[in-house]
Amino acid sequence: MKDSDWLILSELYKNPNLTKVAELLYTTQPSLTKRNRHIEEEFGVTIVSRLPKGLRFTPEGEYLGRQADIYLSFLDETKRELGRMKGDGERVINIGSSYTFSKYDLGELMMGFRRLHPKARFNVVTEGSDSLFRRMLDGTVDMAFIRGDYDGSFNKILVGKNNAYVVTREPALVSDLRGMTRIGYTTNRQTQRQLDDWYEEQFGEPAPANMIVGYIDVAWQLVEKGAGYVCCFVPENYDGRGRLFLTPMLHRDGTPVCRNTWFFYPGEKNISETQQEFINYVEQNYKNKDETDGKGEII
Repeated sequence: MKDSDWLILSELYKNPNLTKVAELLYTTQPSLTKRNRHIEEEFGVTIVSRLPKGLRFTPEGEYLGRQADIYLSFLDETKRELGRMKGDGERVINIGSSYTFSKYDLGELMMGFRRLHPKARFNVVTEGSDSLFRRMLDGTVDMAFIRGDYDGSFNKILVGKNNAYVVTREPALVSDLRGMTRIGYTTNRQTQRQLDDWYEEQFGEPAPANMIVGYIDVAWQLVEKGAGYVCCFVPENYDGRGRLFLTPMLHRDGTPVCRNTWFFYPGEKNISETQQEFINYVEQNYKNKDETDGKGEII
């Protein structure tokens, strides 16, 4: 069984509702159902029974739910103890970062911290925000820079706000978009929902999916070649402003479509001295930024 399967069991046992657990783990209900069936096949038991008002755990399922909590606690303690035994484990920070934050911000942040703490080491996981939040939940990363608003039992620091733009090769009005090819890209569900909702608000119809690419950089390259336009959140230090045209995406009431970027980290429990120093460094870094240009916020 995967560690993520134990996490699924644990969360379902606490809250036997597939829809709510799928939202909590940022996955889909069919994926949860598939993993649950796999677990049942592996152990040769029925874990839950479906009822009109939700799920009911069988005695075997209840036992596995309790064991899931024990296993996850054991796994967390084992990782921490092995880190201590390796001697330098306390100086390692397993950090997650969304693609665009890694490209534009993370390197400078890590270099600044290493100048103050030369023995600190980073293991960086660069993935989409949905995946990174799941990694925070299962403990495979210690902390993460994540785009969008996620709910969980973590501390967080607001490290950025980005506005959304329609990016085109030539100047264009919002009303022109209906006759143009929209280029989509892989992003987290919250971001996609914000962009699609804006389109539907403007035109009264679902957003088209004319072309989909893997990364936002590829989408920008296609726009530069004249393949169409892209709706996206643009970093403050985006380097394509001189080559492409950016039209702000505004709601009907004139407010901008905006996305937050958060630094998520656990409470004081299970945090090493080096990890706490990095948390303090991030907090101070964005506090200073807030004082100089008003773009950071600590909550």
